[in-house]
Amino acid sequence: MDNPERDAMQAQIAAKLEEERQRRNLANRDFVALIKNFASEKEFSYRTYYLTMRQEQNLTLATVALFARALEISVAELLLPPAILEPSMKRLDVQQIKDNIARAINGFRSRKDMMKKDVADLIGISVVTYYKIEQGQQNLTLAIIGMIAKGLGVPTAALLLGRVPKR
Repeated sequence: MDNPERDAMQAQIAAKLEEERQRRNLANRDFVALIKNFASEKEFSYRTYYLTMRQEQNLTLATVALFARALEISVAELLLPPAILEPSMKRLDVQQIKDNIARAINGFRSRKDMMKKDVADLIGISVVTYYKIEQGQQNLTLAIIGMIAKGLGVPTAALLLGRVPKR
């Protein structure tokens, strides 16, 4: 499925990881070892890193947060290009992002006077996933974030901040 918002986030993450790896003058395996210091064996593998760099991994926000912790940068710095990164975005953690997205889709649904099922269909996700997202409980993937942004017709940055136009 075509998902330009996800593709942009994946490209941004891969570029930032490579920039950080080069800045630290580390080989790929050493860079992965650095990241693994912040994760359990089950949470992160070399394969995850490899697929992330090839932009073939549908990352979750939890994995993005792991990268951010390991590199001592914000989740937003990994997800968004520097040109659109606002200072307030650098303080966002994963739960705040989930809460912002929940507020955005709930506000959109209320303004449009739509049922949850209709918004889930518009976005292209199951109703169960929609309920979890609206409650801020879903471990979102970049693909789902991209689908939500596209479905609501807003840029990813606005969605992460919960800024959905009142139209």
